[in-house]
Amino acid sequence: MKYIPMARSILLMCSAILIFLNSNAQDNSAYLRNNAVRIDSPDKLNDSIYNLLSPFPIIMMGEMHGTNEPAQFVIGLTNLLTNKGDSVSVGLEIPSGEMKQFLSLYTDNSIYSSDFFKKSPVDGRASIAWARLISELKDNPRVQLFFYDINDGDCKKINDRDSMMYVKIKKQFTQHPAWKMITLSGNVHNIISTASTSMASYLYYDNDLNLIDKICSLNIEYLQGTCRANFGKGLEEKRLGHPETIYDTTFTFDKYLVLVSAKYTYQYTGFYYTKFITAAKMTSTK
Repeated sequence: MKYIPMARSILLMCSAILIFLNSNAQDNSAYLRNNAVRIDSPDKLNDSIYNLLSPFPIIMMGEMHGTNEPAQFVIGLTNLLTNKGDSVSVGLEIPSGEMKQFLSLYTDNSIYSSDFFKKSPVDGRASIAWARLISELKDNPRVQLFFYDINDGDCKKINDRDSMMYVKIKKQFTQHPAWKMITLSGNVHNIISTASTSMASYLYYDNDLNLIDKICSLNIEYLQGTCRANFGKGLEEKRLGHPETIYDTTFTFDKYLVLVSAKYTYQYTGFYYTKFITAAKMTSTK
């Protein structure tokens, strides 16, 4: 079955910076000062990030498609974990059937000649940022790349997509239970909630895996910038932003990572904040 993005799903992937709905700005600012970890370069993360995230066997990065920053963060996090001696499964929201060329040859050229990256882009995932991620990590002996989006014929209903992606992620995790796992997807898929039918929620509440409180689900948050995504009218570049809040003004630096206390209303474990997002270029101009 061919996946067709829907405007409602894409809009859910937009940033939701007004997240701590149950507390005041002063409390939020104090919480950030006490808990946020500064990031100078997402490609070279420090030991403080390792100490914060290494207790989680699964780290799920949610993005708004068509931006550069989440993929850059996944590269940096994977290198951080492997440099510390961890083996890492890195999964992307891509159908494995559209990556046959790469899976056969495992070369840079075969990334771009695989169907996913050479066909006309649909929703912003088939970007140079995602292709670079694969290229940067493919030769790391401690990394195993896998692709978990649905292939044609995997399911009959689009509503089954998250459950099928969850099954593929679960299979990869159970094959390497001692490894770390990092996934990159649209952030609607890594929401964790008892009311959600997202792939992250399926994993989190899986009785066999027993991963409650062991999955770190991260969202991307920002002040302003551009993305190249499908907002219901086909792929387009769009400028996004909001008035400054304490999440934008508490620090003088532009990037940080924070895990969110359970007392706050937020459907993720934490967020990667970057003051500016940038639109990703697509690998195909068809």
